[in-house]
Amino acid sequence: MSHEYIPLSLRKKLFNKEIKKHNLANILTHWFNVLSWLLLLPTGLGILASPRLGLVPEVWLDATRQMFGGTANLIKFHYSVGLLWMFVLTFNIFIGFRKYFVSFAGERMLLDKDDIEWLKVKPLQMMGLLKGKTLPPQDAYNAGQKAYSYVVILGTFFIGLTGVIMTFSKYIPWKWLVQWSLPVHFSAVGAVFAGVIIHIYMGAAFPEERSAFFSMFTGKVNALYARLHHYKWYQRKLQEEDDWEERVLAEGRELRTKEHAAEAAGD
Repeated sequence: MSHEYIPLSLRKKLFNKEIKKHNLANILTHWFNVLSWLLLLPTGLGILASPRLGLVPEVWLDATRQMFGGTANLIKFHYSVGLLWMFVLTFNIFIGFRKYFVSFAGERMLLDKDDIEWLKVKPLQMMGLLKGKTLPPQDAYNAGQKAYSYVVILGTFFIGLTGVIMTFSKYIPWKWLVQWSLPVHFSAVGAVFAGVIIHIYMGAAFPEERSAFFSMFTGKVNALYARLHHYKWYQRKLQEEDDWEERVLAEGRELRTKEHAAEAAGD
């Protein structure tokens, strides 16, 4: 977050100005992912639930299995939703929204030297150290969000891969592969979900990030939030606005020149 002084009048002006951050493809994929996790995580825990493991209360095992009419139906529901989840994500990334996701990853998710410095400083500041040190400017996503995106990408890959292996285990001759799939699947889910808890807190509960939360509905953030938290991206958006304005003015001048020329020829 930037600590620059911004006059109150300018703050109000920036707060009332909106900047587009997310395309429709990103918003739809995000909420489809949320819905999938809301279905997959509880049913997955219901499948794993056991008094010996102690991961969730035993009542959860009874409730989920009774709700679906037995363990077999619970497992079928879980892997059916899982296969649909993986199909939609794969289709969107490689076919449906391929053009958007490729550019999105290239422009917004790669770490640069400012991100590396941010990752060095921010954890220390969260522990009460280096409070006076200014964080380097960030892009559309800060370094922490970028780092977590790598966990999500790898975690989703292993969740999907191991899920497919377990779903079609009877067709796989290597039993050791099936046996290892469960702990890898569970570990990948745990890694991603640990970040999800922080993600939900930062987006929905942390006041400074409230604009980012609502952007997943509207696709837009206010300019004050963009300037304070994503300065590099904010500056790029300003440059895009200046370029657009200059292009419109140039086209207007060219049109007037042609009109004057046409009038002169008519005279």
